[in-house]
Amino acid sequence: MTKAAATPLALSRCEACHTRFLPSDSPCPKCGSTRVHPYPVPDHGRAIAATELSAPAPGWAAPHRLVLAEVADGVRVLAVVDGALPSPGDPLRIALDGATYRARPAAASPRERGEGESPKARRAGPPFEPPR
Repeated sequence: MTKAAATPLALSRCEACHTRFLPSDSPCPKCGSTRVHPYPVPDHGRAIAATELSAPAPGWAAPHRLVLAEVADGVRVLAVVDGALPSPGDPLRIALDGATYRARPAAASPRERGEGESPKARRAGPPFEPPR
C-alpha cells in the first residue's frame, strides 16, 4: 500500500435509520433511504478472521492474504493483507487503494500490550478490595 494511492477511510451513515456501512452509490441497505452521507473514520481496526489463498483468482499474486476486519462503529471490511497474515484480535491499519481495501499490521498501543500497568493492576481478582 503506497501512501500516495491510499484514500482516507470513510463510512456512510443513513439519516433515516442511522445504519452505518461501507460507502456506495446505492441507497441504505437497511431501509432504502437515499439520505446517506459519508463521514471520515480512523484508519485502524482489528482482525476478526484471516485466510491465505495459495491459488488465487487470475490477476492476484500467490499467496493472496485476506482479512475480515472490524473498523469504527462495528462496520466490517474484507481487505487484502499487505504483510504477514494477522491473527484474530491483531491491530490493523486499513486504507482504500482504488477500489480495494488494504490492511497492514499496526503496532499495538502500550495499554494493549499490557505495558504501563503496575504489577498490582495485573493480578487476578477484583480490581480493589473493599475496606473491612
